[in-house]
Amino acid sequence: MKKICFVLTVSTGLGYSTMFLPVNFSDNSDFKDYFSEYYDVSINYLRDKDTVDYLVVPDPYFPFENENKLPIIKVPAKFFLTRNFTEIKKSIDAYFASN
Repeated sequence: MKKICFVLTVSTGLGYSTMFLPVNFSDNSDFKDYFSEYYDVSINYLRDKDTVDYLVVPDPYFPFENENKLPIIKVPAKFFLTRNFTEIKKSIDAYFASN
C-alpha cells in the first residue's frame, strides 16, 4: 500500500504554518479517517517525513524543505479548505495513474 503524507503543517524556521485557521489547526484526523481506506496515511509531516513515500500538498502552499526529495502530489488548495475528499482522492489517483 502506498504511504502518503498530507502536508498540512510545516516548519518555517521561526514557527509552524498551516493553511487552516487556528481553530482547525489541531485536528485534521478527518483526513486520516477518510483516506486510510485507500492508502497508508500520515497527517503529521514533521513526525513522519522519513517514513512516507509521497507527499500530498495543497497548491498553492507555503514553501517548505522537502528534505527527503519525496514525490509531491499537488492538489488544489480549495479542496482542502472545503474538505472535498472526493476531489482530493481524484487528484491523488490521477497522479498514481500517470506515474
